[in-house]
Amino acid sequence: MLADIKTRLEARVVELDGRVGLASDFAAALKSGRAPRGGVNVYVLPGTTQGLPVEVTGAGMFVQTVRRGVTVASLLQSTDPRGIRALETIDAFLTDIQQAICGWAPGDEVGVFELVAERQAPAQNGLFAYITEFRINDQLRIPT
Repeated sequence: MLADIKTRLEARVVELDGRVGLASDFAAALKSGRAPRGGVNVYVLPGTTQGLPVEVTGAGMFVQTVRRGVTVASLLQSTDPRGIRALETIDAFLTDIQQAICGWAPGDEVGVFELVAERQAPAQNGLFAYITEFRINDQLRIPT
């Protein structure tokens, strides 16, 4: 699912210009201690999965609705010309991310993505960080 979200963001948010990574890219960026290049970089990370009450069926199936979370971490380099432009239009940029994901499902999930929360996160060394959390309803269906 994360790779599908990455592909969708690359296709729908022009400002990203191929600068969308996954969890391993985010970990490498944190480990290096260096700011990502190119102004705006986004990382798609797994979020919290929450199970809802179990639905009992008589057909020998365990059925439970789950809410799968996905986090989009946006890092903006304020000392880079492209990053400065991004900071000037941050509301529009974050809205573009929301519009790329909300109301869409990457596969055969039961629901579509919805926005959960968005907030600025602590950052340093000329970086601004924003965290956008989405969730989608799905089902666990396991034969018993």
